[in-house]
Amino acid sequence: MGWEYGIRTTNPVILPRIVKRLADSLTFSDLYKLEHYEDGFALIQEGSSWPEALQVSIEVASGMDEIVEGELYIYCLFHVGGEFAANWLKQMGAATNQDDNELDWFDL
Repeated sequence: MGWEYGIRTTNPVILPRIVKRLADSLTFSDLYKLEHYEDGFALIQEGSSWPEALQVSIEVASGMDEIVEGELYIYCLFHVGGEFAANWLKQMGAATNQDDNELDWFDL
């Protein structure tokens, strides 16, 4: 698969705002386009056999050790690795540092 991360908070009402901030924080070339969804977004690579390079969505925790069952969190799935993914992860990390006390990244 790819790199998987979650972002949890004690204040789930802020999650839609954080997802928007994450999307706004990304810089990418013309090879990609950003598609917004109701509870998230995807960074799409046109013409690829696996077009989703990055998917971010608000999910409900189920069967996880890292977060309480039924709680909302942000799921981040990087379908690509390497320099592109590392840069996007760094940009998203910087965007969430604005809410240091309320957000916690974790590996999945």
